[in-house]
Amino acid sequence: MAEIVFEQVSKSFGNTKVIENLNLTIRDGAFTVLLGPSGCGKTTLLRMIAGIGPATSGTIYMDGEDISAVPPGKRNVAMVFQNYAIYPTMSVRKNIEFCLENNRVPKKERKERVERVANIVGLEEYLDRKPSQLSGGQRQRVALARAMVKEPAVFLMDEPLSNLDAKLRSAMRSELIQLHRQLKTTFVYVTHDQVESMAMADEIVLMNEGKIMQKAAPEVIYHDPENIFTAQFIGTPPANVLPAKDGDGFIGYRPEHVKIAGDVRTYQGEEAGEEIYRRDGEIVTREMLGSEVLYKIRIPEGDVMVKSLCFSHEAGDQVSISVGQRNLYLFDRNGERIRDEKQLLGKGL
Repeated sequence: MAEIVFEQVSKSFGNTKVIENLNLTIRDGAFTVLLGPSGCGKTTLLRMIAGIGPATSGTIYMDGEDISAVPPGKRNVAMVFQNYAIYPTMSVRKNIEFCLENNRVPKKERKERVERVANIVGLEEYLDRKPSQLSGGQRQRVALARAMVKEPAVFLMDEPLSNLDAKLRSAMRSELIQLHRQLKTTFVYVTHDQVESMAMADEIVLMNEGKIMQKAAPEVIYHDPENIFTAQFIGTPPANVLPAKDGDGFIGYRPEHVKIAGDVRTYQGEEAGEEIYRRDGEIVTREMLGSEVLYKIRIPEGDVMVKSLCFSHEAGDQVSISVGQRNLYLFDRNGERIRDEKQLLGKGL
């Protein structure tokens, strides 16, 4: 296991600054997900940990040791890529033990280690097959086993499930969670998929344009966003964010925290507090989602999305909505969260 610390780290490609003066600590043994839109810098961070894309300036520590100038092969990390990067002409066994052969690990130990990791990822019966004889999920397991056999202090994963279909991706997410619990090793996982990050992470590092927007556990990121970017990047659909009535800042709230007047079945409980935010509006669209329904409702400030457990409303219906005080977010003009309850109440909601 290993703690990774970025201290005043910057990365430039020519004259383009991708990351500037970034500080970040990745906890020892945690499943940390680097999340954000394409081009936000998350893969750049991963490559800096691996040593295949060195920082332009600043220092990177692993368990207190400065690894900024340590060659990639000596960093005690293993990387899993989205395209598997396995050798098509080698058997599964040869793919897994390749790095051990290069490091001159004795044959008996190689055999034991290969069979041990093959058992963990469910590849025992496929060791003598070629990658072309495997499914996408099995090939991804080969890539994982090849990383595991090195017994690294850190696993680095760059969108490893993005090439799988939705059903297999969901199954592999579950397997990776179990694998992390079994190995108790530091995992650093890159994705742009917020559902994937919420499902797998102990901690999410949400990034945008080379900056950390928020670093927290998934439930904190979702329920307690630090800024508008976080509120609107996380959640399906994202949080509603509308201009405050006085024109100074913004009001936000999650779709499931909106109550439609008269509905008996609702997500809200007593913990939502006094319903100080009330609006009249018209239902524009209605989408059935199985156990719930998603309404788009037009109110004076704009359109809002509302998740409801009540199916009785139709497009064109006039409705009244409300949100409890504790489920409202207040943001300043720059999109940063304001946590002063007095300011919220002073918005004339």
